[in-house]
Formats: sequence, C-alpha cells, structure tokens
Amino acid sequence: MNETNLLLVCSQEQAAELKALLSLSANSFVITHIEKSGNEVLRKVNQLLPDIIIADYSLQDMTGYDLAVKIEELKICPTIILANSFQSDNIDELKKGSLDIFCITKPINKQVLIHTTELAVRLSHKFRTIEEKINSLEHQIEERKNVDRARGILMKKFNMDEETAYKNLRKKAMDSGRTINEIAKAIISMFEKFK
Repeated sequence: MNETNLLLVCSQEQAAELKALLSLSANSFVITHIEKSGNEVLRKVNQLLPDIIIADYSLQDMTGYDLAVKIEELKICPTIILANSFQSDNIDELKKGSLDIFCITKPINKQVLIHTTELAVRLSHKFRTIEEKINSLEHQIEERKNVDRARGILMKKFNMDEETAYKNLRKKAMDSGRTINEIAKAIISMFEKFK
C-alpha cells in the first residue's frame, strides 16, 4: 500500500485531532510536517513535496483558501481546507474553476476526511498523468509540423520528392548527432532569413 504524505497547516490541537482521525484509517497516511504559517508552507513546499496539504481556514498570516490558491498555482498538490459552514459556503463559491482545492466543513467527520483525502490525491495523480500525456502529444505535433515544413522547403528549393527530402533530413540529423526536429528548425530558420 502506498503512503500518502500529508502536510498539515493548523494549530497543534487541530493537528492532534487530524492525526487521531487519520490513524483510525486502514490507509497509510504519514504526516510529514506541521506548520502554522501559510508563508512558511510556501517557503518549504517545494522541498517537502507532499501528496496533499490539509489547512485550517484561519491561519496566522493568510486564509487557508489563499494558501490553497498559491499551492494550486505552483502545481504541487491538492489542498483540503477545513472551514466552518459560513467559510465553507464562501470557499465553494470561490473555487468553482479549481481542480485542486477541496473543502471539509467542521466538525470533521472521519470518513469524510479519509474519503476526501484519498479522492483528492487520486484525482491529482490522474490529472498530472493526463497533463503529461497532453504535453507530450503537443510536443510530438510541433515536431511533426517542423519536419513537414522543412521537408516542404527542401522539396521546393531543391526540386526533391517527398521521400528524398525526408531522407535528407534524417541523414543530416544522424550525421550531426542532432534530432530531426533540431535539423528541421535550423532549415526553417535559415530559409526564413532569406525570404
């Protein structure tokens, strides 16, 4: 079973309550750090790299929501905010476009805490995987466009057929120890200067 590393941002009393609730779970939750200050969390979060942050709404130096927004911008992990019912309504209204901010209304129910924590971590991992795949596909499409464009330039400038132009690109890449995309970009850049 994988461990879920939690960073708590709350008072010592709240942290003790959360530890007690999470210890009753069959899941492997590990509290790696406890902090009271949102600014301290922002200074340390890139080193700690938690799977999830659980923050009280009322912090020393900012609201839990403000912290969650900053953590979301950094794309580190999801944040669960612990709030009273009034604060919870306000958060629900503010976080409509967010995928990494969750809210639990106090008093905290053990099952809600555990299920929300597991769900937030699972969703975060899925979204990161999908985002990586999209970025990879975009990169492949961009490379393909460059190669096609460079091949078109070679075909036009040197009266080559499509296959010969592609073989020429591939040979130049192999001879120079560079990628075909790098060669394609160099050809595009060179011929754009001479337009």
